[in-house]
Amino acid sequence: MISFLQPLALLGLAAVTIPALLHLMGRRLPPVVIFPAVRYLTDTEREHSRRLKLRNLLLLILRTALILFLVLAAARPVSPIGAGRSHSPTAVAFVIDNSLSSGAVVEGRRVLDLIREAALGTLDRLEPDDRLWVVFADGIPRRMSQLDAGRAIDSVNPVPLRVDIAAAARSAAEAVANDPQPLDARRIVVFSDLQLSALSSGDRLDDPILAWQPPPPPLNRWIDTAYSEPPVWTSEGAVVARVGGATRQPGAVRLVVANRNVARAVADSGDRVVLAGRLDRTGWVVAQVELDPDELRADDRRSIALYRQEPAAATALAGAGSFVTEAMQVLTEGGRVLDGRDVTLADRPGDGMTVVFPPADVALVGAFNRALSARGVGWRFGDVVDGEWEITGDVHPANGALVLRRHRLTGSGTVLARAGGEPWLVRAGDLVLVASRMELEWTALPVSAAFIPFLDMLINRVAARETWIIEAAPQSIVRLPNTVRGILGADGPVPVPSDGQVVAPLDVNVYFLQNAAGDTVGALQINYDARESQLERAETRQLRATLGEDVRMLNTRSLHRALFRGAGRADLTALFLAAAIAAALIELAIASRGGPARRAT
Repeated sequence: MISFLQPLALLGLAAVTIPALLHLMGRRLPPVVIFPAVRYLTDTEREHSRRLKLRNLLLLILRTALILFLVLAAARPVSPIGAGRSHSPTAVAFVIDNSLSSGAVVEGRRVLDLIREAALGTLDRLEPDDRLWVVFADGIPRRMSQLDAGRAIDSVNPVPLRVDIAAAARSAAEAVANDPQPLDARRIVVFSDLQLSALSSGDRLDDPILAWQPPPPPLNRWIDTAYSEPPVWTSEGAVVARVGGATRQPGAVRLVVANRNVARAVADSGDRVVLAGRLDRTGWVVAQVELDPDELRADDRRSIALYRQEPAAATALAGAGSFVTEAMQVLTEGGRVLDGRDVTLADRPGDGMTVVFPPADVALVGAFNRALSARGVGWRFGDVVDGEWEITGDVHPANGALVLRRHRLTGSGTVLARAGGEPWLVRAGDLVLVASRMELEWTALPVSAAFIPFLDMLINRVAARETWIIEAAPQSIVRLPNTVRGILGADGPVPVPSDGQVVAPLDVNVYFLQNAAGDTVGALQINYDARESQLERAETRQLRATLGEDVRMLNTRSLHRALFRGAGRADLTALFLAAAIAAALIELAIASRGGPARRAT
């Protein structure tokens, strides 16, 4: 079935009647009088008249066809016969992966350079009637003209963000579906390195998805995690780092402070290394853990904050439990804690700064809560619940430790750690509340290597000085402690909203946190998401399992051929123009042969 891209041009079909009208007008003949002298020519004239009528009819048909072909060519006829480049108007969404991993170098070129080249080539296949959306690593669909999209794609660079390819494709499909004037034909084209780690579960899509086939990923090593141990240094301390990678290949790992290498080790992929160092002055300092550069250089460095201060004076009362009192002796002997009462560890609220564990006798919880109320603390100890939960939060030594029993903590304030998604370690004024006793029936923490560093953190970082070290990915949502009033940037402190919720900066770096008095009380470490370093590529079956069955992974040439398949139509304009030219040439030839006859000699 033939359709027309410029149907108004069909009004010109009225001109087809012009040759017929001229022909009829030309048939008006004056009266004929036959002289006797020319009667002998009648038979000859009758034969010539028959030939002339046939010639004129043929010329009429050719001239009519010439006008018809020209008008049809002007209306741009198209037909769904699978040939030609033209296609029906189509809504197209490009997903452009310019995340951190797109900076990986393959055979001398960045993956993003290959993505850019393929995307621009595909953009050239779009026509003015198509509609275009573009989704970059920020995951926001943008309606763009082809010109603006070409400029944006041509200038895009890798950013230290993690892109969720599946989520980006879903947001692109949603934007196309919500178009006020939706088109029947829709395509989603994904230009990405197709990391397996970038495919999140969710609703499968019905729209056809064409995934550009990226090159094989290079081998990569990266700094997976890095944190200070202990969180507060005295004069000496260490940074614990884990090296990630797909191969066992030893390499150098360095701790750099103020552009000076202070520690060095050799580690294979998957190894955990301890980089011991020394800080010459008290206060905060920015450090980096570095690897030798490889094909993806952006993940070969991780920034951390180090903090040096004199040890706090602390004591543990008997009610805190035997594990706590024994660990305190170790900390005191090691110089991590001084003997004194700046901080007290107990099973009831005390005077001054206190780390409070639940009372051993559950019957005392009521009196315990009344004491909290008398001090104006909003938290309360609730019912005891049993189960198995892992500790999560800003408590590096204890993260992942198993909790078997805990009180439910109810109230509002600063939550430092959670278990089972509920508050487990909280701070309220000069009290730090722990939801579990440090006993084996309550948690496996007392018999783990993390227990003494955990107490060290509670005393020196949380209780005594309230210093915070918070890790976040660029542009992620971060909730800061309620005592933090500003984030110190290059242009001065940026105020923090009253709810403490902020969007993390895009630039990878360390940003210091300030309280209302302008004192530095912590650091916000912005580093890339380690999942971006996992370059293993997803296969077609994995893409289909995540996004839907109508997913194809194609190289650039095949993607171009398949882009508008199903929406493809042959443009017949050239065919009708060729027919018009042929009709004009034939008409000219016939008209020339039918001119005045040469005089006989």
